[in-house]
Amino acid sequence: MKRFLTKKVIGYFLWGVVLAMVLVIWRFPYESLQEKLEAVASASLGFQFDLTDMSLTIPPGLKFAKCTVRSMDMGNDTLFEATKVRTRFKLLSLLKGDLAFTVRSEAYGGSLSGDFRLAPIHNFQNYRMRVWAQTVRLEGQSGISLLLGRPLEGEISGEIELEGVVGDLVNSAGGGNFKLVNGSCPIDSPYLRAKTLEGLEVSATIELADGNFKINDCQFNGKGFQGTLTGEVRLQPGLSSSVLNLTGRSQLEAELINLPADKSRVAEAFLNRGKPLPFKVRGTVAEPRLVLF
Repeated sequence: MKRFLTKKVIGYFLWGVVLAMVLVIWRFPYESLQEKLEAVASASLGFQFDLTDMSLTIPPGLKFAKCTVRSMDMGNDTLFEATKVRTRFKLLSLLKGDLAFTVRSEAYGGSLSGDFRLAPIHNFQNYRMRVWAQTVRLEGQSGISLLLGRPLEGEISGEIELEGVVGDLVNSAGGGNFKLVNGSCPIDSPYLRAKTLEGLEVSATIELADGNFKINDCQFNGKGFQGTLTGEVRLQPGLSSSVLNLTGRSQLEAELINLPADKSRVAEAFLNRGKPLPFKVRGTVAEPRLVLF
């Protein structure tokens, strides 16, 4: 008899959980959720997010034809687009009063995915997210060029985790890693003959804290050069205006170097001993300044 009652109690409990989930799904304000998601994403990350053609999916979630990211301070230009965006809600989190969901989408020949948590559900104040990209192509993306202040090509993969208060990206905390392959990037330096870095490959781990974007263990190589880079980027509301404070070492082929006589002798002394050239990067993201020695 006792065993029968135990099974009955468990059955009622499971039935109650299922009923609660059904009620949450049925009564959830999906249409207003789209507006909230757009508003929270825009406030959290400092860009304008637009979601297109929302529909409900089973298992419980939402589907959008497209997610467009626009600038808020550069003429509302499109910076990035993801298509076939699908979200799936985590039901237990809904019952606890948080909005948690996963996102899967396609973007520029690759994929873009993420896990998100917003709390509390009635008035989003805090966020936590983990986003990862796989072979997203940067070629022809005028938005990325606009954001960085210079065109960048290649395929990027990696992941980043962030958490903080909605509307305060600069003071968010987190970190991650990324890798760029088959890249190219214009460079304007009186010390280099090359005007574009070709065959660029970059890998790095990154950390965000106290308004600083810290670059750790960055390694790069390309046609005629290789090296390492560390340092910080002091974030500004506009990414292209963020201040660079980076230090690195690089080995270059002699034909890439264009130095005055005094610096040329010093560079030759480094290179003849097989030692990398020390350098610094100052200025801003849009206007970096290379300083040797």
